[in-house]
Amino acid sequence: MQLISQAALLLDAVARAGSFRRAAERLNLSASAINRQILRLEEDIGLPLFERLPRGIRPTAAGERLLADIRRWRREQERAEGQLRDLKGQRRGSIAIGAMECFGNTLLPDVIKKLHSVNPLIEVSVLIGGTDELLRKLNLKELDFALLFNPPHRIASDAVRLLNARPGLVMAANHPLALSQSLRLADCLQYGFVLPDQSLGIREFIDKAFVDLGVEFAGMVSTNSIALIKSMVKLGQTMAVLSIFDVYGELVRGELAFATIEDRNIEDEILAICAPVNRPTSAAAQMMIDLVDESLRSIRQPSRAGSQI
Repeated sequence: MQLISQAALLLDAVARAGSFRRAAERLNLSASAINRQILRLEEDIGLPLFERLPRGIRPTAAGERLLADIRRWRREQERAEGQLRDLKGQRRGSIAIGAMECFGNTLLPDVIKKLHSVNPLIEVSVLIGGTDELLRKLNLKELDFALLFNPPHRIASDAVRLLNARPGLVMAANHPLALSQSLRLADCLQYGFVLPDQSLGIREFIDKAFVDLGVEFAGMVSTNSIALIKSMVKLGQTMAVLSIFDVYGELVRGELAFATIEDRNIEDEILAICAPVNRPTSAAAQMMIDLVDESLRSIRQPSRAGSQI
């Protein structure tokens, strides 16, 4: 089923390839034939769509605008085809998921495995990114859904699922406080912290809690990489403030320890499963959302030898 014009598809192919010649090689067509189609499209629109450069092409402002629409049309066509197959009982389809880094280590691989055990014909693409990037992709309707921490209030109100995620104190498995099930921040100040930087939403909650304690840190390490935070914590006696979702794999493997924070002035994070507004959710995407929700709600702090549960 082809609902998008050949010229529009060629425009997208040339933009992705970066030149008429490379697009022609990929499509097994002549570069001159592709160029004629694009010239005809430019004539119909009345605007140039590409800048012809010595070493390729670059979309003009009009070209960028049209390409964004073409790519959206292609995604909508794929979604429509999937819904029609659902009606025919042919449960093929594709799902585009956005998620933050922590979900790529354990949760998503397990959920995708469960999905394919039910229906191995569903294609899954996963984009790992930060909240701002995932929100932009949702607004462009390039994702079927995304897992976000602390989304803006308006987005949170449109979320299909919401969960509270209590931050915790993370430390090496052999840390002096590793057997504690819960701790106050004041109990941990002597050990130093490796913290998420300002680009990660949890940092706002951490800063507020430390201000309330009247604490200023010198020589504190901060980064936008959760992986780096975990690696540094494993190496010594420093600690981190993260969610259980950030470290669940390491907890299960016994590489890190996690204690809930007793301080009530540190707020829970909000974990949201968000879908694009004003667009129906496909059967495949809904199945995936249900599996993700079930897995998220099943995550609990693993018990540790010698600890009090």
